[in-house]
Amino acid sequence: MRDPVYTYCREILPPSVVEHATSLSFTRPGACNLALARGNLLEVYEVGLVMKKSDDEVPSAEYEYRDAGAEEFDLPMIREDQTAPGQRSKNTKQPQLHLIGRWSLHGKIMDLRAVQRGKAQGVDRLLLSFAEAKMSLVAFDADTQSIATESIHYYEHDALKQRTFNDGQTCDLRTDPEGRCAALRLYDDQLAVLPFAAPGDLTAAKPYADSFVVNLRDAGIGVRNVRDFVFLSGYLEPTLALLHEQDPTWPGRAEEAVDTCSVTIVSLDLGRNSVSILNAASKLPYDCRTLLPVPEPVGGVMVFASSSITHVANGAISCISLLNHAAKHGIGASMQNYLDETNVDLELVLDPCGSVCTLVGSNTVVLWTQYGSVFLLRLAGNGRLIKRIVAKQIAGTDIRKNPHELTAPVWDDISILPSCATELHLVYDDDSAHLSDEQLFFIGGRSGRSLLVGVRDANTLDSTSGDSDNIAEDDIEAELYGDAPPSSTTNKSSEREEWAASYTTTVYDEIVGTGTVVGMDIGVSAASGAAENLEMVSCMGNEWRGSLCIQQRHIQPEIVASFDLPGSPVRGVWTVRCLREYNIGGVMQAADLASLADLSDTFMVVSRDTSTSVFAAGDELQELERTGFYINGPTIDVGEILGYTRVVQVHTHGLRVVNASGREVQSIGFDQDQAVIAELSDPYVLVRMRSGKTVVFEASSDSGRLREAAVPSYFEGGQVVAASLFEDMHHVLGTNREWAERNKDTLNDQARASGEAMHDGDFDNLYADATVKKRRRGVDPTATQRQSRRKHSDDVFDDLYDEGDSDKSDEEETEDAKDEGARPEDVRGDSPMYVLVLTDSGDLNVLRLPQFERVWTTRRLDNLLDTLVGTQVDGAKLASDSSSDSDEEGTARNHVAAASAAHGRRVDQIQLVQLGGDSITDTHLLVLTTAGEVAVYRAFEHCAHEYTSQRAASHADLQLDTDDSLALRFVRMQHDVLAYDPEYQQKMRRVQARQEKAYAEWEERSKMQAVEKVEEERTARKRAVEKQQREEAMAVADWDEGSDEEVGASDSVVAKAEENIEVSVAAPDDIYADDSTLSKPAQDIPEQPITPSENKPAEDNDIDDAEAALRYPLDLTRKFIVLDNLGGYPAVFVTGLRAVVVLAGSKRYARVHPIRVPVKLPPSLQPVEKGFDAEASGLLMPGRPLVGVARFHSRACANGIVVLTQSGTLVVARLPVSAQTARGGIEFDSAWPVRCIPAGTAHGGISTQGGVAFHAGSKSYVAATSSPEPFYIREPNPDIAFRQATKAAEAAGKPVPAPRTVIPEYQRHDLRTTSVPPLVPRFSIDLLSPETFETVDSYMLDVHEHVAAMQTLELESAQAEGGSRALVCVGTGFVLGEDVMSRGRIYVFDIVDVVPLPGRPQTNRKLKLLYTEEVHGVVSAVGELRGNL
Repeated sequence: MRDPVYTYCREILPPSVVEHATSLSFTRPGACNLALARGNLLEVYEVGLVMKKSDDEVPSAEYEYRDAGAEEFDLPMIREDQTAPGQRSKNTKQPQLHLIGRWSLHGKIMDLRAVQRGKAQGVDRLLLSFAEAKMSLVAFDADTQSIATESIHYYEHDALKQRTFNDGQTCDLRTDPEGRCAALRLYDDQLAVLPFAAPGDLTAAKPYADSFVVNLRDAGIGVRNVRDFVFLSGYLEPTLALLHEQDPTWPGRAEEAVDTCSVTIVSLDLGRNSVSILNAASKLPYDCRTLLPVPEPVGGVMVFASSSITHVANGAISCISLLNHAAKHGIGASMQNYLDETNVDLELVLDPCGSVCTLVGSNTVVLWTQYGSVFLLRLAGNGRLIKRIVAKQIAGTDIRKNPHELTAPVWDDISILPSCATELHLVYDDDSAHLSDEQLFFIGGRSGRSLLVGVRDANTLDSTSGDSDNIAEDDIEAELYGDAPPSSTTNKSSEREEWAASYTTTVYDEIVGTGTVVGMDIGVSAASGAAENLEMVSCMGNEWRGSLCIQQRHIQPEIVASFDLPGSPVRGVWTVRCLREYNIGGVMQAADLASLADLSDTFMVVSRDTSTSVFAAGDELQELERTGFYINGPTIDVGEILGYTRVVQVHTHGLRVVNASGREVQSIGFDQDQAVIAELSDPYVLVRMRSGKTVVFEASSDSGRLREAAVPSYFEGGQVVAASLFEDMHHVLGTNREWAERNKDTLNDQARASGEAMHDGDFDNLYADATVKKRRRGVDPTATQRQSRRKHSDDVFDDLYDEGDSDKSDEEETEDAKDEGARPEDVRGDSPMYVLVLTDSGDLNVLRLPQFERVWTTRRLDNLLDTLVGTQVDGAKLASDSSSDSDEEGTARNHVAAASAAHGRRVDQIQLVQLGGDSITDTHLLVLTTAGEVAVYRAFEHCAHEYTSQRAASHADLQLDTDDSLALRFVRMQHDVLAYDPEYQQKMRRVQARQEKAYAEWEERSKMQAVEKVEEERTARKRAVEKQQREEAMAVADWDEGSDEEVGASDSVVAKAEENIEVSVAAPDDIYADDSTLSKPAQDIPEQPITPSENKPAEDNDIDDAEAALRYPLDLTRKFIVLDNLGGYPAVFVTGLRAVVVLAGSKRYARVHPIRVPVKLPPSLQPVEKGFDAEASGLLMPGRPLVGVARFHSRACANGIVVLTQSGTLVVARLPVSAQTARGGIEFDSAWPVRCIPAGTAHGGISTQGGVAFHAGSKSYVAATSSPEPFYIREPNPDIAFRQATKAAEAAGKPVPAPRTVIPEYQRHDLRTTSVPPLVPRFSIDLLSPETFETVDSYMLDVHEHVAAMQTLELESAQAEGGSRALVCVGTGFVLGEDVMSRGRIYVFDIVDVVPLPGRPQTNRKLKLLYTEEVHGVVSAVGELRGNL
């Protein structure tokens, strides 16, 4: 299917730069949520606590061996003091981000804020602003797990627009800390105020009141040119602090006006829709840009400028802390008494709009600068009187003092280019109590990573005690008695070092970003080497910090081994793990059960059209000739049961149960029927027959044998379209009754709203009649506790209900328990096993095993709705019972099903799986249609409205508590992988038929070659005999009388020799030949040889679709392969036309990535002629489908996969190293597989990026990198420049310039007029290795020469064979100022091969400068025209 036609543009990657962030309780009451704005993408995370993974954790020695004289065997024995596998000495947890949902909005989000509603309302709301002047209030809909718009506010009216050139479309949002209102800044000096209902007010019809607009210029307060505004806490009415500039100025007017900014505190009267001034502070530096409110007891606001930080409280300036020596020139004479020169030696220049700060405590601020450096700011003083601000750098690089020196890696972890910051309030449990004294922050990055950081103060000093008082006392003494002695200054400096050293930071999680993109190019992946495996390489960041980002649309696994299997085309592959059992103390136990995660595969089963092969898996594959597996036909499925001690093989004619030694334990045959698809989940085996019948087998842990279970009647009527088994390992699927017990407060609110409150005593009476002791629910996922399930079910019930009459049968005990009022799960043990059944009417039913009780159902799954809602379950009625529907309903549903099937959307297979590992409990439903469309749903807990409404209306009715349905819903997760092809099945069948025909032709051709070889040998032997006969005849030529007898004897010798020749028509190397064709008479072989298939597709008419559908039932082939560990990720592999992998990482969000594995025909099917195209001939599909996948774990390939391609090639592969284990690795928990290499790291050896180009000839990348350097004005006087150049040439021994020579501007000396010069990038052209992306060669450009264009072009070259060669062309420009004429240069580079350095094979290429020319003007673009530049 072709991609849709996009008229304007198509977004292939979602935005990734985090621009805004806020924390709130959005999804549920008490939740710690994080809302992020990425362009037009809104993401909501939840901060959860996960078990910390110890790096120094070693597996415990769980087993010890017996003595040689043991009474039974010298086998492993379980110790008494053993610990569970993976048990840690310290069960600690750490915060981690979990992605709840992401929504693409119809407009870029300009700002977002949380509307705090308090505990009375339960959840908070989110306020979003959009250009030009709009804002929207959204809430989280728990019923659909999506967002719902509650209000939209529009202010783009002509009366509000200012008639100025600068419209000021900032759309800044601010919310009151007490949740009373929100303010939107629009059109410069106007505020749109949106009042909210009082928290806890349940009588309000809507959560907000009518908004109003305040014009700050015309409101009687005279505020103009607002730069920033914030809400202040601790006031009776909403109070705003406004930073504005009444008389605008700029650095050119510094001599006339430098203190033009003011901070005005105004109060909002929401009843009268008016504002009033409380106090104001004026005469602030002109370069003030942002405000930061300071909470009590300090209070006030901090004002950040380019060269200073000011604290203002109660309308008065407390202090102005200078950050560099040049800051004094921007402060008026009236403010000289407030100057604090504590930090003047830092020589720090801030970009307030590019810096981010947040409070740590009441008097400490963490500041992330625009360079990525991190500072701690301490407000030192007495109460509200702040005397100084002490700054200490704790992370990042001091690029002004030493731009090329990197700090320790521990500090580099939190050094990012910030865009936003917010504090998260997480509720800790007992396992994470050690984190309760730690503040949690999220720092958004505008280039690369965004971090979840924890900050802790080891001293836990109070805001008005400790060193704050000490510093304040020193200040007072200094003012009263003069400067302090040097000893006191040293002590004071050491105190500052102590308080800064007491703070520690920890990075708990990160979000990978791929912006801001500076340059981009498309190249070929060096790992795969195939021209079709493209990758997108982009440069992101700015001149201070950048990264190289490599993104791939497909997962390109590392190929460990690839080989063709002998025999006919392979149709399926499976690997199984099986543990050996030993008699330990009279009990059969698996000795190596503790090391199940590290256990290698035992068997590999390969299925063909007519046979099955079994291999011993491991580092080497060895085919086993004598095993208990069925090998005389194709295999349907293979899996483990009974705690990985038995292997079940499902073949077309029955079942085989095999132990770890490969011996057959049990065999079950299918009478007059054949199996077409099967699924295994310990201890159940589900098999679907060709007749439409569905059979379920259950393994007995007592006898270790399979027995057929009693199934509902509709399982045998052919009404089941798809079925799947599911084991609830983490006990996620709960009932409505359990949900009601955990959410008493929610139901009380509903009952209170209806006038009837539910008391706790009513919940206590819910289970008052239950007299049977509740069994431990489910089975623990660890392998050790799996052993407890290996008992007979009757024995388990005997142990549980031994209080009654032990002589009663199971049926009698069940009936007695029901009569006594026991709950259903008490009778059946509440098994965590379920079976999903999709009926022919499109209904999806969830049945609880082993009773096959329907506990949840939804209608019309094939519609693939956004939310799957369960209908009310009636235990006495089956979902597929046609008699339950009326004739009209049945007819309507049949019409809908027929229409859905006509459009190609018919559900093929379903799979319910838990992704995320042992500590993550997310359950996902995967749906695959016959057209290849993959839908992924996430399960969430939701109590049925019928249950809650009835519960609230009649809470005393205990009959409602017999409802055993699941509190379950599914929400669809969006992805951009399109694998839709309505004709996929027909194409695949035709390809398989052509492959079978090609194999038949190859076998016939091999037979003809064998016959020709035998004929040649026969002819050679016959000629040898004739030669011998002639020689003998010549030897007895003199014996004329005996010549006749000798000739007759020779003829008899020839005849006897011909009789002794054995004709074998099978070639010795014929590995694909069948046993029945090993010896055939020569006369049966046709004389005409069979020619190979031509390089053109075969006609579709020669293959009957109906016959191909019977021979190749692709719709009944299992396509969902669950992998518990794929390179560290739990994943589901989906085979088909476009194979995809569904995996979930630490963010707990299912990612769908297409995977591409090299597919090629085996040599036996390729003709000798060159230029053969397998796809054009019809032997391969263009989509390169994968027909079989299985896990593969060994020492050589840990946590890998074995992939079976369409052509019968077996590929052993694994995922590359993830970024979670090594910086610079590939991260799959993102929109695309991405690999980010930070600038300046030892791995990459690159600096910040300015552009990138791919050179196809050498398959290398050329990047324009830069590093910051100080910028000074060049000497403007030509005479002085000439004298300086002459003096420099004489000192260097070079020729002096001619008299009256005009020295170019970029060659003149610098004028060091300031101690704080601006930083500009110094560019160079770097050659990167395609394997490691490290710099192998570099060409440094001149000072102030910037790269403006870089591209690889095909230019004419007489030295090249084809007349053209790929060359790297670079265009540059000199940036020196407005008064200097611009110049530029053109560079042409070639990449040549050289001898690599010892031990560094990646240095086998170098840059070679072929041409350079200086031109007038900046070269901003380069291109190719008929081979010319």
